[in-house]
Amino acid sequence: MKKTLAQRLPFYYGWVIVAFGFVFGAFNVGMTSWGLGVFVTPMQEDLDWDRSLVFLPMLVGALVTLPLGIVLGPLADKKHGPRLMAIIGVILFGISLLYMRNAGNVFGYILIFGVVGGFGRFTVQIALVVVPKWFVRRRGLAQASVSAGFSVGPLIFPLILQSLVDSIGWRDAWFVMGIALLVLALPGAFLIIRSPEDVGLLPDGDKPDDSPADAPVAARKASPLRGNSREVSLTRKEALHTRQFWYLVVAIGLATVGIRGMIPNFQPFFISLDFNATTAAASITAYAVPAIIMGFVFGIMADRQGPRKPFLIVCCIVASGLVLISLVSIMQNVVMMFAAMIYLGFGLNAFFVVSQVFVANTFGRQHIGAIRGVMQTVNNLATFGGPWLFGVMYDISTEYVVLFSVAVGFWLITITMGTLVKPLVRPPAQPTPETS
Repeated sequence: MKKTLAQRLPFYYGWVIVAFGFVFGAFNVGMTSWGLGVFVTPMQEDLDWDRSLVFLPMLVGALVTLPLGIVLGPLADKKHGPRLMAIIGVILFGISLLYMRNAGNVFGYILIFGVVGGFGRFTVQIALVVVPKWFVRRRGLAQASVSAGFSVGPLIFPLILQSLVDSIGWRDAWFVMGIALLVLALPGAFLIIRSPEDVGLLPDGDKPDDSPADAPVAARKASPLRGNSREVSLTRKEALHTRQFWYLVVAIGLATVGIRGMIPNFQPFFISLDFNATTAAASITAYAVPAIIMGFVFGIMADRQGPRKPFLIVCCIVASGLVLISLVSIMQNVVMMFAAMIYLGFGLNAFFVVSQVFVANTFGRQHIGAIRGVMQTVNNLATFGGPWLFGVMYDISTEYVVLFSVAVGFWLITITMGTLVKPLVRPPAQPTPETS
């Protein structure tokens, strides 16, 4: 049935996968990163918790799922694996949001929001590695479309959540968003399909004549962006033996810690400067507008000229953007706050777009689930351990300048690692021993 539907649609079915990634990405980032900042102050006041405790469940969830990337990554390369992971993941993430209505006990908070929710978010993220399987020539555009959801999170969630918190309280705000996640994302999870070949299609919606099977092997290796049969794919074992893999792990991991640690601290930082909470949330919304646009700009750039140069550009923008935001504490000017957040928007979402293309273009799509499974383990720890780490640093120092300094330092290391990566350079194939 799905095969017939996929082939009869007036558009390429790969965009259905992208649409699901868009919706889930908005909720994932909106509720655990950008939007979480809205809950920090009221939860601390109501529960009398330190900031590090508010962020602790995300770290616990990341630690619990630490080994799962190695196990679940290859499952994403199996025929029904991605769909199963997406369904289970959305349900578990939704349950964790619904639970927050009754949050109060520290153990329950860590168990449900941290472990259950963490497992849910992680499994869906692994399932979404199928996006590069559906696109090769338009991989950057497709990844930008998915990542646009990560920008819609800060575009609408801070203001929506602030409005909900002000009107019905932080507990019911969590509950409402849990219902919204299940209603909007769960149906899409049932539509996930591993690869276009499973339903008689080709990547990018190409026709069979667009990528001839008899194309010379040398041409296929030299042109990894021209279609399914022309992209060379590495196995997980082969990828793990390349320097590119470890450079990218360090680069993306440290950058993720730096920015994910800062994101939920932006709202409290601005409030500490005596800015109105709604005005502070509006500055985050302003960030999202250029973030969506530039994600597509740099995604298309990565498709046309490769991801390495765009990667370095966006890293420089983010690093300097963090410096500008820190200077708002000196200026204490609303215009400066909005300008700094908008500037950050020119690079941050694009970083997540280009880094995904960087990995997929370097190692190919056939075993991308297994490869990304290893990377996602590190990224998951960085994504959800970052807020806790920065929460601890704030609890100890109570100085935001410490947080900004560490974050910028991580991004400078990322830039250094990025200069060492040579994308699209794969280890030569081992010669087959001659038999006598």
